[in-house]
This record gives sequence, structure tokens and C-alpha cells, in this order.
Amino acid sequence: MGTLTNIRKVSPYALGLFAIIFIGFMVLSDADIGTLVRQGESLENAMVGKVNGEKILYKDYEERVRAQVEQQKAQSQNPDQEIDETFVRQQVWNQLVDNILFEQSAKKMGIVVSPDEIRDELIENPPDYLQKSFSDSSGKFLKDIYLEIVTNPESYVKYLGDPNQISEEQKTEAINQLRNDLIEIESVIKRNKMFAQLQTSVGTFNSFVSPTFAKIKFINQNSSMDAKILTISPNNIKLEDIKVSDAEVQNYYNEHKNYYKQENQAQLKYIAFPLQPSKEDSMRTEKKARELDEALRSVETVPARDSVFEIKMSELGGETFDFAPVTQIDPEVYKYLMFLADRYIAGPLNLPEGLTYFRLDGRRPSKEEMVRANHILIKFNDNKDSARTRALEILKEAKSGKDFTVLARQYSQDPGSAQNGGDLGFFGHGQMVKPFEDAAFSAKIGDIVGPIETDFGYHLIKVYDKNPEEIKYSKITIKNTISNATKNSLFREAFSISKQVQDGGNIDTIATRLNRKVVETPYFTNERPIFNSWYLTNQAFDLEIGEVIEPIELKYYGIIVAQVVGKKKAGIASLEDKREEITSKIRENKRLDMLKKQAEQIYLQVKNYQDLDQAKQLDTTLKITMAVAIKNDGNVQEIGKDVILTQKIFDSPINTIVGPIRGESNYYIIQVINKQIPDNQQVQTKLVDYMKQLSTETSKNAFFSWYTQVKKSAKILDYRSKYYKEF
Repeated sequence: MGTLTNIRKVSPYALGLFAIIFIGFMVLSDADIGTLVRQGESLENAMVGKVNGEKILYKDYEERVRAQVEQQKAQSQNPDQEIDETFVRQQVWNQLVDNILFEQSAKKMGIVVSPDEIRDELIENPPDYLQKSFSDSSGKFLKDIYLEIVTNPESYVKYLGDPNQISEEQKTEAINQLRNDLIEIESVIKRNKMFAQLQTSVGTFNSFVSPTFAKIKFINQNSSMDAKILTISPNNIKLEDIKVSDAEVQNYYNEHKNYYKQENQAQLKYIAFPLQPSKEDSMRTEKKARELDEALRSVETVPARDSVFEIKMSELGGETFDFAPVTQIDPEVYKYLMFLADRYIAGPLNLPEGLTYFRLDGRRPSKEEMVRANHILIKFNDNKDSARTRALEILKEAKSGKDFTVLARQYSQDPGSAQNGGDLGFFGHGQMVKPFEDAAFSAKIGDIVGPIETDFGYHLIKVYDKNPEEIKYSKITIKNTISNATKNSLFREAFSISKQVQDGGNIDTIATRLNRKVVETPYFTNERPIFNSWYLTNQAFDLEIGEVIEPIELKYYGIIVAQVVGKKKAGIASLEDKREEITSKIRENKRLDMLKKQAEQIYLQVKNYQDLDQAKQLDTTLKITMAVAIKNDGNVQEIGKDVILTQKIFDSPINTIVGPIRGESNYYIIQVINKQIPDNQQVQTKLVDYMKQLSTETSKNAFFSWYTQVKKSAKILDYRSKYYKEF
């Protein structure tokens, strides 16, 4: 019976939700028809965008949006959890764009996934989510039932329940829904196989790694150096004293302009109206809080106070939370409830969400068996027997009376829990690996058991609690919130400013007159949303300089009135845009030039020393660093990033004082003390496997580099701002 229940739970409706996946690119979300900007427009053929001429229809976008909202709600353990629709809405857009670009690219490359391939995958190798949907309570995949339903959807009616309780109309509806789900699943299988072939095709052309390159890279990655480094810093030379002429800036720009490429950019000036409660709003909130407090204090008995609380629950929009294990209740809430008797009230409490009162409505034993335990993990590493011996030694310490949490912090090799004293919190059946679960549930409160062997290593387990209680509670929160009247007043002012600027008024002058602040954004591209709003970003690029974006309410920012004040076209950045950056670079170079003579003098004095530390005899202020385990990656401990320095360290002989080296920001004199370099035997032994690993990494990197270019060169038109303000 457990199997049939599992199938009914997942089909027919949830299968459509499980089917919507695609190698991490398929993330769906929500959009609300109530956010439509245009009214009365036919949406049947409306487009929200185009990708190389291929349409993205509004109805398809909305369908995926609704599916994702339902999926997220179904997966959420907290039914009141707010879904960030703006965030996931953009993911929907990215997913749809990616799908189209992948399919277009696959078509160009001649990649085809046949119906037979899809059917074979569905029959012989069903996706994990389908196998789980057709598994019994022990996790066994019921392949016979799966094949029966997939190959003959009409047979699904046998698993819907008592046939006498289900109408023919309901049976037909369920079968049709299942057929639609299977079509969607086949579509996803097709896309996944197409994507895999596309990834293979692109990666194959770029996965060749020459043995010489692999050998050099392997040696570099597995080598390290210890070196003494004398740093000669130009900090005593003031940058502001170094003169840079216009001609020098012009010449530098001419020589390096190919490095100064830019994308299309826009710039805004904006006025923000924070959505904050007005003085009148605050006074109303204070009045509500005072009236509630007085009402509760005016009665003396618990039943009378309970009655007042119930009335105020209705008046003030209070909430009741049904029975739930304490493990699922916010600890910050539970600490106020844990010692309350039934129907007693705690408050007023000044919490971040507002002035709050809690009432405990009831307690009962937990329906689900749960355990709260701490553990210490000792990994096997290369010696299983040694790991067990170590675990037994720690167990002896624990049973001698030493604090288990202290031992966990000291010895546990589980990074996720060690710092918390090994605390795993409460967990139920099926949440831990079987040997660990069996040991924890078999132990009594206070017992320390182990070593328990799992795939992770050996565990010592201490059980602290079992079967937490469930509680039901209610709360009233009086928030100091902005009223509709205040918000409407801010919108009226925002629209008034918008109209004045659109009619030719100066936004700075208008803001000064109204005692409002104007802020100018830096130039930005349309690759990331300004103020986390794609609507505002798209409008900034769609409108001309001087045009105004009508007021929009944005989360965290309030109401925004924005004017487009600047545009830059894709291409080479202008000299004026780069003047400050170039001037700074020239100054840095000149400062190093001025340091060169000093560095050469110091080197001449120390080059014949046996030990670079002797340089301190010349000048006790000289900074000499002993850097160990240096990799040829441009990073040196205590000095920072300098690719020139690490390369020179790797090229230098041991015990020879080398210099002066002109780095990126300093001059250096070095003495390599020790080198750890793999010998030829180590290289030859591991080179073949390393080449395979490098080839796989190169292939993956090549695919994403290729796709980045495909997306960058694609003609992607985003029309969502015609229909939405929040996306």
C-alpha cells in the first residue's frame, strides 16, 4: 500500500514539476499578472523577448512561472515562507534564453536526438526523480509498475484508489494529465541529451593537452619554494609629487587602447523616497500598542486575559501556528514559549519585527520519533585500524567524564559540526546513514556509543534528547509600518517630480527646492541589474538621454524617480574616461623608476653575503620576509600578489642572492633557501592521470568560454518591461 500511496502523491500533478530540470540551467519562477503594465492587450501571442529572432511568448513564460511557484511552495517546510519572485523570475528568463541558444547551437552543429534515444532513456534508464516516484517505502524501484504506467498510461487508473469512488471524468482527467507529464519528461530528456552532446562536441575540439604543457603545469602545481625576500618599497616617494604630462597620458593611451574595451553603458540620476512610517503612522502604532497593553493589564485572571487576547488577535491580525515539533520553531521564538503554561501570555517583547506578544495554545508529545545527538567523527584516511584505535582512545576520555562537546571541538574531523561541539540537532528516521541512525535511536538519553562505522569514518555519538514535544502558539505583532496614505503621498510627490523633469525641469534644481537628495550612479552595463531591478536597467538602455523613468517601488530602496543622464557605446573607452586610471598607472611606474637606483645600490652591497639576513647590518629598517611554501601562482605570504616575484623565485638557484627584481609595486632582492620539486619518477608516474584530469577541466572550461561568447554575440531582446515592473 505504501507504493501506491507514493505514486499517487507524485502523479499526476507533481510529475510535471519534477520534469522541469536542465543541467542546472532550468530554474523556474513566478510573475504576477497583477504586475502587468499594459492593460487590455491580447496576451495569447504577446512576446516577452526574442533570441536571435526566436520568440519567447508571454504565456510560456507565465506557465513556467506558475509551475515554479507551486513547486517552491510544495517543497517549502514553512507554508508562510515568502518566495522571492523577483529573484527567480530572472532565473526563468535566463533559463529560457539558455534553452533557445543551446537548441540553436545544436542545430548548427547537426546534433539530433532521435525519438528512439528518448524512449530508450525513458524505459532503460529513467531519471532519478522518476525512480523515486515509483519506489516503495524501503526505496526499492518498482520497475514493473513503472513500465506498465509509462508504456500504457490508461493503466494508471488502477492506482488511483477505489474505482467506485472515482468518476469517469476524473479518470480521464488523471490519464490526460499523466500523458502531458510524460510529454514534458520526454522533452526534458531530449534537452538533457542534446546538452550533453553539445558539451562533448565543443569540449572535444578543445580538450587536447600536450604532454609538455601538462608536465610543466604538473611540476608547477606540485612544487614549492622557501625564500628570504628583501622588499624595497616606494612608499616614501609621494605620488602627488610626481608630475604626469598630457602627452604622456596620450601616448600611454595610444599604446594600450586595445585593453580599454567597454560594453554599452548607461548612467542615471535618481531621487529615492524611502518607504518609512510617517510621524502619524508611528503615533497610530503607539496607540495600538498602548490599547493592547492596557486591555491585557485591565483583567487579572488567565481566562479573562485569554479572552482579551483572542479579541485582539482578530482586531490586530494575529497569527496562530499549529502544532509543530520544537525543532521546527525558530529558537528565538521558542525561548519565550518553552516555560509558558497553557494559555499564558508573554509580552510585550521588543523584537526586530515589532512589539510582540506570544500565547502558548497547547503542548503534546511529538508524533515523530526524533533524536538529538552530538558526534565525533574520525576519518579512515589511509589506515582504518589506526582510525578505530584513535576513536576508542577518545571514547575512553568521553566516558571518564570529560565534556563531550569540548572533545568534539578538539578531535572531530567533521567540519560541519565540530565547531558546534558536534551538535547535529534533532533528526528523524531516514535523515542519517543507517548504522548511525540505528545506534542513535537505540541509545538512551545520556548514553555515549561507538565507534560506529559508516562510509564517512568512525563515529562516537552522545544522545542528549529524544522525542521533542510539539507546541501550538499564537502571536500578535504590532509593526510600525508605513500606511497606504503615507505611501500614496510619496508616490504623488514622485510623480510630480517625474512630470517636472520630463517637461524640461532640472532634476538637481527641483530636488534642492523640495529638500530632496539627487544621487548619480556610476556608468553600468546591462549585464547586471541596477538596484536589483531588470525593469529599471532595461528602461535605462531603452530610453534616450534626458528621458525619465516613471516612479517605481523597489525593495530595499523605496520609490525611485530616475532620469537617464549618460550613455556610452560599446567599443574602445575614450581617453577622458581612462585619463585618471592612466595617470595613476604612469605615476606608479615613475615611482618605481625613481626607486631603481636605490634598489641597485642595496643589491651591490648584499649580493656577496652568505645570508640575506645580513643586510640588516646595513640598515635595521630593511624589511626581510621569510616566506615558506611559495607556489608559482603570484601569491606570497605577507607580501601579497606579484606574479613577477613568484616566477623569479622559481627561476632562481638555491642560496644565491638575486636582484634587484622590479615587481608590480616594489623592488625585491631574494635568496631561495629550499626547493621542493617532483622528481622525474613522480612526474612520470602521475602524468597520465594528470593529463586526463587536465583534459577534462580544459574541456569544461572551453565549453563555458564558448557559451559565454555565444550568448554575448546573440541578439537578445528583452521586452519584459512592457508587461512587468518587478523582474
